[in-house]
Amino acid sequence: MRFDILIEIKLNILSIISTQFLFEFILSILVPSYNQPKFCSNASWNPNAITFANISTVGASPYGIFVNTNNTIYVADCANGQIQVWLNDSITPTRTISGGLSNPVGIFVTSNGDIYVDNGASNHRVDKWTLTANASVPVMYVSSTCYGLFVDITNTLYCSMDVKCQVIKIWLDDQSNITTIVAGNGSCGSTSNMLNYPNGIFVDINFDLYVADSGNNRIQLFRSGQLNGVTVAGNESPNLTITLHNPTGVVLDADNYLFITDQYNQRIIGSGPNGFRCLVSCSGSPGSASNQLSYPVSLSFDSYGNMFITDNGNSRIQKFILLNNTLGK
Repeated sequence: MRFDILIEIKLNILSIISTQFLFEFILSILVPSYNQPKFCSNASWNPNAITFANISTVGASPYGIFVNTNNTIYVADCANGQIQVWLNDSITPTRTISGGLSNPVGIFVTSNGDIYVDNGASNHRVDKWTLTANASVPVMYVSSTCYGLFVDITNTLYCSMDVKCQVIKIWLDDQSNITTIVAGNGSCGSTSNMLNYPNGIFVDINFDLYVADSGNNRIQLFRSGQLNGVTVAGNESPNLTITLHNPTGVVLDADNYLFITDQYNQRIIGSGPNGFRCLVSCSGSPGSASNQLSYPVSLSFDSYGNMFITDNGNSRIQKFILLNNTLGK
């Protein structure tokens, strides 16, 4: 074989390998760290939950929960100032993150394992913990508790401040510590450019921001770059949706359907091609039975579509098993 042809073949092979490496590198950045299962229109969950963790593990009134794509579970133990971590299939926590945290509420974990924790109540900041570090570093300075935290695919960190009635963001790759307002004008209210005690947030791959606007009993959608929101569920929605009472959590599935923690109605709401419906704990009354919740505040899916819910009033984490879903994971 001619030497120049051999060189060309090797160069083509290297080009293919380099392209594949670049593709995998880009995917590692862009693929979210959280689960967005694909559900069929009639997907259902076992109405009787399994108690995954109780007050002895997660403390009184736990708040934020995050389940990553490896099914590692993170829970904000607000009362004890720590984060509990369960690796996939573990029954007891495999790691406890503590030190310098004051009443942590919001939590978010990125694909590389960085853990972002609300530390705003007394320390006025958001902290980052890495997989192996024994101490945190501040990454965002805030003026109140971040009830919702989210990191989008451009490494931008969002914080939902309830008493400030705003959502702010900061680009984590910039060292300037400058935050930008992305929702709410700083005054609590119900117009399209205002929020009233916002809680959980979710940012999709188009950088559209969904806010559980608790005090207004609605879910607000702020399109990327827009400061005027559109109500997509609850009060004053232009479309037929569902009545909400103090919603505190919102996540999206693979088809961008909404799943809402409807706190004061003691239930979890889901949307789909046939509209909104109650999924679990649908009696409307708080309780501690396996088919009840008491003021739930946040939810997260594992990779199988099971729901993990922070059952705040019962100081426990409830796991509702997905029963039928013909579309699979």
